[in-house]
Amino acid sequence: MKEFEKLGIPLGALGVRIIVMAVPKSIQTAKGSWKGRMKLNLPWLPPENQISESDSSMQIETDSQETFATITYDWQYEGKRQESTTLISGSNESNAVQFAWVDSWHQSEAVLHLKGEDLGTGPVKARGEWNAGEEVWGWTIEFLPSGESLTLKMENITPAGDPTWAVEAVYQRA
Repeated sequence: MKEFEKLGIPLGALGVRIIVMAVPKSIQTAKGSWKGRMKLNLPWLPPENQISESDSSMQIETDSQETFATITYDWQYEGKRQESTTLISGSNESNAVQFAWVDSWHQSEAVLHLKGEDLGTGPVKARGEWNAGEEVWGWTIEFLPSGESLTLKMENITPAGDPTWAVEAVYQRA
């Protein structure tokens, strides 16, 4: 595109629209290493086994131009290490935000794509959908950085629209 600019041809005249992606501000300020505890909710199990807790670490990085963020974290279930990666990108032109999420325990078969909004302050939250047979379920991921702490929340949403918390983790800067 710079070649056209060098020739003095404005990109708008060519019908080209450049959209610059951007990392949500609250995620930019949360870059770095985090340590905390993660809770996993398994409501289909007997009550005494429904909540699993483990230590967790998280790393938040952005590319050099802050067009996207990569959030990686680990946790354990039944003594086995689990890992997750979320790629986040937003828009300079709107408050739209997109996540791409993979997780070694929750859904290791495919990337879950989620869309949401970054309101500029507070949490960055997005929602995606996944199929269980003929049923379409929802899944939300929310990152809420607040100074030296960060909360990660996930919800599983039934086909009827009823949310149930699935994951909650609270981190402190490492």
